[in-house]
Amino acid sequence: MKYYKKTKLKRLSYTLVVGLIIILSITAYTFKGQVYRSLVTINLGSLYVDYINSKSQFLNQVNQVDIPSVSVDLSNNNFVKIQKERSNMVNNYILTGSQWDGDNKYYKAKFTDRYTSSKSEIRLFGMNSDHFRNPRSHSFRIRFDGAKGIGKKTQNFLHPRSRDFITDPLLNIFYDKIYNGIRINYEPYIVYLNKTNYGIFFAEDFFDKYLIEGNKRRESVIFEVVNDSLEFNYLGEDNSLKSLGEELYLLYKYDYQKFLKKIDENKVKAVLKLCLLVNSGHPLSGINLHWYYNPVSDKIEPTIREAWIRKLSVDDIHNFPENLDLPIENQILFDIVQKINPNSIIAELKDELDEIENIIAFDIDYAELLKSMTGYSSFIKSRQRLLEENINLVRSIEIDSDLFPKEKQTIHRIANDTLIRGEFVVHENQTLLIDKDLTITLDGGYIKVLGAFEAKGSPNRKINFKGVNNSGTLFFNTSKEVSIENVVFENLTNIQSKYNQPASITFYECDKVYINNSYFKSNLRGDDYINFFRTKNAIVQNSFFENVLNDAIDSDFSKLIVTDTNFINVGNDAIDGSGSDIEIYNSYFESVMDKIISAGENSDIVAEDNEFRNSEIAIVSKDGSRLNSLNNKFINNNLDIASFIKKRFYDYPEIVIDTFSSNNYLIELGSKVIGIDSIQFISDVESKLYGNLYGRASE
Repeated sequence: MKYYKKTKLKRLSYTLVVGLIIILSITAYTFKGQVYRSLVTINLGSLYVDYINSKSQFLNQVNQVDIPSVSVDLSNNNFVKIQKERSNMVNNYILTGSQWDGDNKYYKAKFTDRYTSSKSEIRLFGMNSDHFRNPRSHSFRIRFDGAKGIGKKTQNFLHPRSRDFITDPLLNIFYDKIYNGIRINYEPYIVYLNKTNYGIFFAEDFFDKYLIEGNKRRESVIFEVVNDSLEFNYLGEDNSLKSLGEELYLLYKYDYQKFLKKIDENKVKAVLKLCLLVNSGHPLSGINLHWYYNPVSDKIEPTIREAWIRKLSVDDIHNFPENLDLPIENQILFDIVQKINPNSIIAELKDELDEIENIIAFDIDYAELLKSMTGYSSFIKSRQRLLEENINLVRSIEIDSDLFPKEKQTIHRIANDTLIRGEFVVHENQTLLIDKDLTITLDGGYIKVLGAFEAKGSPNRKINFKGVNNSGTLFFNTSKEVSIENVVFENLTNIQSKYNQPASITFYECDKVYINNSYFKSNLRGDDYINFFRTKNAIVQNSFFENVLNDAIDSDFSKLIVTDTNFINVGNDAIDGSGSDIEIYNSYFESVMDKIISAGENSDIVAEDNEFRNSEIAIVSKDGSRLNSLNNKFINNNLDIASFIKKRFYDYPEIVIDTFSSNNYLIELGSKVIGIDSIQFISDVESKLYGNLYGRASE
C-alpha cells in the first residue's frame, strides 16, 4: 500500500513538472521578444558593457594612459528619481521593443573636473537601449550653470560603444579638415556619477552656441527635420533668433524650392561621401541629421553623427546612394540627392582618399584620441581595418573622369568706368581684372566674388569703388588670390548683401588676401568696414582707414598681418580680433572711440612699434586671449590697458608688455600680466567699459 502511494505521488510530480515546462515554453514562445530583450539585450548587454569598461580601464592603466576624470553628484533623492526613470525606459523597451520617446526631467547636480566645479542639471537621454540599459553606465545630458571655463554649454556623456567607438569621432575629423564642415567633438573622460565609476565616456558636443563658436561660425540657428517640419534645437540665447527660425520655417512650408536652394550641396555631398565610406545611412535619418544655417554664406550646412561602419561591397558602390537606404521622411536630403550625379560623388571621393589616409596616419588630433582610447584598441583596430578595406575598394572602382570635365577658367576685365546696380557675380571659374584709373560706382550694387580678383592701380592712377545713393557692398568667398593695390573705397554700406553681412567688405573663407596702399573711408552703415571671417592669410599694409562709422577691421577666426597702416577717427574699434592670430606692426592710431586693439575669444595678437594716441582705450585682452605689446607708444588715451573675462566660457586673458610705467589700466583679478609692477587688480572690469566709464556703448 505504501509503495502504491509513493508511485502515485511520483507520477503526479512528473505531471506537474511537465505541465510547468509546457506552460513556461508556451509563455516563453508567446513572449519570446520580451524574454530575449530582457535576457540578452538588457541583462547580458549590461554585463558585457561592465566587462569592456573594466577591461578598457585596466589596459589604460597598464599602458600608463592618463584620461581626465569628471564627477557628477546628485542628492540621494534625485539619484533615486533618475534611476527610476531609467527603469521605466528599460521596462518600456522590454515590453514593446520600441524606442524611448517619453520625456526625461532635469535634476540638479554638481559637476567637478580637474579645473573647476559648477552647478549643473542632468537628465537621461537616448532613444535606443544602449543608452539606458545599464544602471552603472547609462548616457546622460548635462547643462552647466555658467562656471568659468564652461559657461552655460550643454554636453552629452555616453559610452563610446554608442558612437561605434571611433567611427563618429573620425568621420567628424574628416568632415572638418577635408570638407570644412561642422565638427562634433568627442572628448574621453572617466566618469563618476554619485561616486560610481561609469567607465570611459565620450563628452559629445551638443547642438548649441558652443558648437557654433567652437567651429568658428557666426551665431545662428540649428534644426532637424521631423514629420515634414523644422524642429529647432537652438534659436540663439534666450531665443534671440526666433524670427530667423520663423523665416526659415515659413520658407520651408510655403516656398520649398527657394528653401532648397539654400542647402549647401557641397557639404551634403561631403556627408554622403563619408556615409558611403563607412556604408551607413543611419546619420541621414531625420532625427540624426541636424542642420546649421550659415548667415554669412546664406547656406544651410548638415552635420554628421551616429554612423556605424559596415563592410562595403562592389554592389553597394554601384547602387549608391540607394545602398544607404535614404530615409523617405527626410525630404530635403531626398530632393538634394536627386540633383547630384552619384558617379561624380564617387569620383570626387576617389580623389580625396589620400587626404583621408593622411589623417588616419598622421593627424595629431586623431593620434591623441587613439592614445586616450587604448583600452578599446581591439574594437578600434577592427573598425580601422574595415575602413581601410572600404577605402581600397572605392579606390579600385573605375570612374571615367572625362564624364565630369572641370569648368574652363575665364577672365573678365573691366576697362572703363562702370556703374553696378544689383548683383554682380564673379564665379569660381572666373578671374576679374580691373584696370587702373577707373571708378566703379555702386548704386544698390552687390559684388560677389567667388573666383580670383585683381584690382591693381598705381599711386597716381588709383582705382575707386564709390557708393552713391543706395551705395554698395562687396563679398569675397574664394580659394583664389585676392589682390587689392592702390584702391580707394568710399561711402560703402553693408545692406546690399542678401545675407546677414555686418561689413561693407567681407572676406569669408578666403585663402589669400593682399591689400596694399589702399584707402577705406566714410562708410555709411554696418558694424565693420572690413570683416575677415575664417580667412587663412590676409595682409593689410601701407593703407589708411579714416572716418569709419564703427569697427575698421573685424577679424573672426582669421590670420591677419597689419603693417604701416593709419587708423584715424574710428567710431568703435580699430582692430577687433575674435579667435584670430593677428600681427600689427608700425601702425598709427588716433581718435579711436572705443578700443584700438581688442583681443577676444582666444585670440593671439602681437602689437609692436605702434603709436596709440588720443583714443578711448588702447589695448584690451579678454576671454582667454594673449596680447603681446612690444615697444608701443601710449599717448593721451583715456585708458591704456584693460584685461577681463566677458564670456564665462573662456579662461582668464594674458598680457605681456615690455615698457609700461603708468597706472592707467584696469586689470581684472585672475588675469595674467607680465611687465607691470605691483598691479592693482580689481573685479568686474566689464562694468566699467562699454560706455559706462570708458569706451563706447554696445548697440
